[in-house]
Amino acid sequence: MLTTNWHTHTKRCGHAVGEEEEYVVSAIHAGLKTLGFSEHAAYPVPDPTEHMPVEEINEYFRTVRSLKEKYKDQIDIHLGMEVEYYPDQWELLSRYRKETDYCILGQHSLTFRGKSSYRLKTPEHLKEYADKIEEACRHGLCDMIAHPDVALYSYPVIDDAVIYTAERLAEISLRYDIPLELNAGSGVQRGLVLYDDGPRYPYPVRAFFEVFAKHQCKIVPGLDIHDPNNFFTDKWLDRAFEVVEGLSCNIIEDYDIITPAKKRKQYFR
Repeated sequence: MLTTNWHTHTKRCGHAVGEEEEYVVSAIHAGLKTLGFSEHAAYPVPDPTEHMPVEEINEYFRTVRSLKEKYKDQIDIHLGMEVEYYPDQWELLSRYRKETDYCILGQHSLTFRGKSSYRLKTPEHLKEYADKIEEACRHGLCDMIAHPDVALYSYPVIDDAVIYTAERLAEISLRYDIPLELNAGSGVQRGLVLYDDGPRYPYPVRAFFEVFAKHQCKIVPGLDIHDPNNFFTDKWLDRAFEVVEGLSCNIIEDYDIITPAKKRKQYFR
């Protein structure tokens, strides 16, 4: 079991269960020392099953900060947000960047309310996905790239475009010193899926991590947790680690995301 997790959701996003305090109490009982809340960023157009409502932003901030104080002697709590790079939502993104302790980048769509990253099927789609990741990092928007291989969720085959995308993401990670996540969420929880070239998890995908291992990119395991009870099982985390078994990945289990986040926020624009 991890003792640090930066990828935590609550019922506010519409596809998770449990209040913030339930996650804190469960994390403490499971032996975590550091817990980062990274709720799905709220945007002005409602999407009740995908992200937090705009009306709940202030309450989310207040709740996490209150819990940080209440449980300060038992666990280190930090306020974060899982964001996408959407230039047309820059005012809100700027607020999240400035008012939270850290941000992780989960590029769930190529554009705001545009094509889902879970439905990408061409090399052109993968290029556009990598472009978004690069722009987010260039602007200093994020401190970790969550599930970097989510773009392969529907991609039919591990081809040259996949390897090229992995190489691009590795180069971005190294250039901006931003870690890539080994995600133990819905990708492994869905189970093995039969693609054109054989079975694999939708993510994490070994082909990506072979490239990340070659370049020794920083890899941070993330539970991507949507149920406080999942703090008490290693089943999904074990599956994620099985994907990269035998690779010389630069895995950092107790990564300090806060110190570099403070530095990035100084040049965020």
